[in-house]
Parts: sequence; C-alpha cells; structure tokens
Amino acid sequence: MSLSFDQIIKAIEQMPAPERERIRRWLDENGTPNREGNASQAHANRSGKSLRWLYENREKCSGLWVALDGDRLIASGPTAKEVYSKAKAEGVEIPFVELVTDREPEPFTGGWLS
Repeated sequence: MSLSFDQIIKAIEQMPAPERERIRRWLDENGTPNREGNASQAHANRSGKSLRWLYENREKCSGLWVALDGDRLIASGPTAKEVYSKAKAEGVEIPFVELVTDREPEPFTGGWLS
C-alpha cells in the first residue's frame, strides 16, 4: 500500500517529538539534491576544490583569469568577463572565476586574527 504525501505528513504530525526529530535527521542526511542545504554544501565542496586547483596551478596560469567548476578548468583568458561567458556557455551555472596571481594566497582566518 502506498501513502500519499498528505497522509505521510499527517502521520508525521501525529508522532511524538523524538520520532519527528529522527525523521528530520534522516532527511538532513538523505535529502534531495535540490534542498538548499545540500546545494550549499555542494557549492562549498566545489569551491574548496577550486581553491586547491588554484594553489596547485598558480605558476602555470599566473596573470590569467580562470573559470573553474570544482577542480576542472573550464576557461582561461585575459578578462573575467571572457572566462565567465565561456563557462556559462559550457553550461556551468555558477562558475568559480578568479584572477591567478603568482603570490601565495593569504590564509583564511574566518574574520578573526590571532
């Protein structure tokens, strides 16, 4: 027997709080990719890979703008607008676009200085 969405929600609403909390945790761990939290985590993972790519390839691309999708180089060129346009044309919704410099990136302190 298959339940409708409304039947499932009604059953959840009637559960004790600890059981609803178990369901919430399960959804957090196994939620769908279009949930905002999962999308944010996926974006953060791509950004981390992009930063690592920049660190590892800084010398090869110094002075150029690059568009990355995670650790995949999509485009490079003399202007941000050019590489952004190429990335969008490749179908990357939110490309990571950065000017590569020859100097090592500053460590991120999260806004706090020690």
